[in-house]
Amino acid sequence: MTEGTNIPDFDRDAYHGVRERVREHTDAGARMITIAAREEDDGRFELIYLFDRDGRMVNFRFHILPDWEVDSVADIYRGALNMEREAVDLFGLKFKGVRPGLFLEEGKSPVAPLRKKRDGKKEGKGGEADG
Repeated sequence: MTEGTNIPDFDRDAYHGVRERVREHTDAGARMITIAAREEDDGRFELIYLFDRDGRMVNFRFHILPDWEVDSVADIYRGALNMEREAVDLFGLKFKGVRPGLFLEEGKSPVAPLRKKRDGKKEGKGGEADG
């Protein structure tokens, strides 16, 4: 648990409640620092939401599959939009309502350049917009 709250630090299946969990941290007085993405060896991704609360680093994290779409928290933390777009461009992850193009130019940049190669092929569709 995050000290002083009832917020679990790690829940592998909690991606559906990301907005509520971010709001819990906000209500507890925390400030969002970053959202980090990390690819696991099995092809899943770990998303880590890191906060500063009274000078202490607290976080929550969960795993997603590459084709899952995570709720955006950019309307809760304005700066989160750039953090989410970074994960979209560099790993090919999906956040609801978030388009690629912060770091990589669509059609002219490598696709999901930080995603691990599997079977000699690059995974994902980073740098490409849907529809």
